[in-house]
Amino acid sequence: MKIERIKAEILKIYPKWKELGHCFDDDKYAEMYEGSVRDLIISYCESKGYEVEGYPFQKRILGETDDYYDEDYFCYERNLKYLDILASTHDGILELMYFYSKTFWPDQVGTREEYRNYILENIKSNSYDIEF
Repeated sequence: MKIERIKAEILKIYPKWKELGHCFDDDKYAEMYEGSVRDLIISYCESKGYEVEGYPFQKRILGETDDYYDEDYFCYERNLKYLDILASTHDGILELMYFYSKTFWPDQVGTREEYRNYILENIKSNSYDIEF
């Protein structure tokens, strides 16, 4: 899948996400839509063969024989850290993550360079509190 196609998919998901309210059930749906977007970007990363400290490919292989690498290992925080690290080193991933963030939260996201600096700070401080 190409970057422009992923952006088009993000734009299809966004209106569904935006119309949600703030009740508990809507929050669950919002998380689903946001997860769908991250999954699209992760799929793109995987199609390019991008890996960070063996994540996700080698860790999936380890999961075949080691229960530590079960489905809980592949959690939101690790996926986010994976995407952020890739965004810090691959312009295409930065473009997708920035587009996603700017589309969903336009008032909370500044320029692309500010977004990049935000990601770098998260990586530096390991705000994810999780390792690969």
